Amino acid sequence: MKYKLIDKPQFVSREIYDKVTDKLISKLTSNTNVISIYTIGHVGNPGISDIDMLIIVKDNCIVADNFRVEMSGQEKYLFLHQPYACSESGFKKAETFSFFHNYNLVHGKDVRTAANLNTTEIEILKKQTALEFLLKMYMQLFVQKKYKILRVRDLLLHGKALIYDLEFLNISSGNLFLLVQKVIEWRKDWFNKSPTDNELIEWFDSLFLELHLQFTTNKLFSEISFPESKTYSIAKNIRLKAKSNKFKVNHSGLIVPLLSTISSKRGVKILNKFNFFEFEVPSSIIQTSSIITERFESEAMLRSYGKQFLPHFLPMTSSLHLN
Repeated sequence: MKYKLIDKPQFVSREIYDKVTDKLISKLTSNTNVISIYTIGHVGNPGISDIDMLIIVKDNCIVADNFRVEMSGQEKYLFLHQPYACSESGFKKAETFSFFHNYNLVHGKDVRTAANLNTTEIEILKKQTALEFLLKMYMQLFVQKKYKILRVRDLLLHGKALIYDLEFLNISSGNLFLLVQKVIEWRKDWFNKSPTDNELIEWFDSLFLELHLQFTTNKLFSEISFPESKTYSIAKNIRLKAKSNKFKVNHSGLIVPLLSTISSKRGVKILNKFNFFEFEVPSSIIQTSSIITERFESEAMLRSYGKQFLPHFLPMTSSLHLN
């Protein structure tokens, strides 16, 4: 069965990005509980890049607006997910443990502070953050490979983000590094000279195999910590069994080939209802670092607070959302 490639990038001008960003900022600034608004990162590749926004609100104030549900199709294309949000006091902790970069204050006061961490703590946090993102990426690739449906723009977005994880792990050569460099090159000139479907499929298969190899043979990739030895819910149909004996994936369900012909994300949503994945992940970490334990506790608090006060925003937590 051949792969079906969906959600290919559509060109959008920088002017549209600015217009969509300004529209949401205007809505947010009318709320007196909003203290600060930041955009995160920059639009490096219009039509591929998405918009990341962070909202800081007053402590213990509910902001229940669901801004994304009201957006047009084009606006949702640029805002792939809900904005991030955090209380002012919660941000002081979240900022310490996150590695967001290129903060751009677009409204209110700058509430950022310098993280009070030593070099060793920063290196420990970087490694944990990178391994979590790489594991989440592997999960996404595994599901797409099983369904034979490749979400192209998603692969381009997350593929580029891998460069930061490799930097955190001090990986600057080898097959994995070269594969990430390839997707970065593609993004630069995508709308003038994009790769063929076969080239994308070959890259996808190579990235999947390389990540599988790293998680099954590379000692560094087993140096991931978990709050507890238990099974975590990553998504409705995805579980993570932490501190297992070996790295493996269990899949159960029904793959209906016809669903791969359904356009866009609809087929994926249907397949998700009938398929279940459990990723068993070992860990060579015997004693969890105190800074990692503190991060797990902080993230649990941020997620709990978010559910109560900021229900339609994303918390500033790791990509795996372990709790």
